[in-house]
Amino acid sequence: MPRAPRPDPTLQALRRRMDRLNRRLRDLLQERARLALAIGRHKHARGERLADPARERAMLAAILRDPPPGYPQATLRALWRAVFRASRALLQRRLRGR
Repeated sequence: MPRAPRPDPTLQALRRRMDRLNRRLRDLLQERARLALAIGRHKHARGERLADPARERAMLAAILRDPPPGYPQATLRALWRAVFRASRALLQRRLRGR
């Protein structure tokens, strides 16, 4: 029977950092969702269109400008587009009272 591998302190430390970062990302995404709701409610009260494709394009361009090393630009684009879609869907659900 094979022995269980010895605990790897370096791997454990890296995983703890990843766990902390995951929680920070979760909290930032939730904060972004609350802000998107506030913006959407404000626009709705003023009779403005909720979706603003030009604003989304401008935000995406700013986000993708000179990113630090990590994910490829196509991956970052896909992630942010998913965040934008999720924000629009959240707002539509909330405004419909669901």
